Amino acid sequence: MPPADVSETRRDLDELDHALLDLVARRRALVGALFAKKRALGLPRVDAAREVELLADRRAYAERLGVPAELAEVIFRAILEDSHTRT
Repeated sequence: MPPADVSETRRDLDELDHALLDLVARRRALVGALFAKKRALGLPRVDAAREVELLADRRAYAERLGVPAELAEVIFRAILEDSHTRT
């Protein structure tokens, strides 16, 4: 059994991971609402220019937080890919 301080830190990490997934679920719901609005307006689901801007912004924001920009890009590319495959 790990020491108490290790177990406590692991619990904190588990809690944070769950919070991150809660945020991903909220983001997915917003994407669904956005796609419904775009469909009603006859707009394309994917806006490539917006995605380029989004990735640049997320990379810069990550760097300001001390998070590697490459990590932020990997995360947001995965999130965008999930959005692209939604029906």
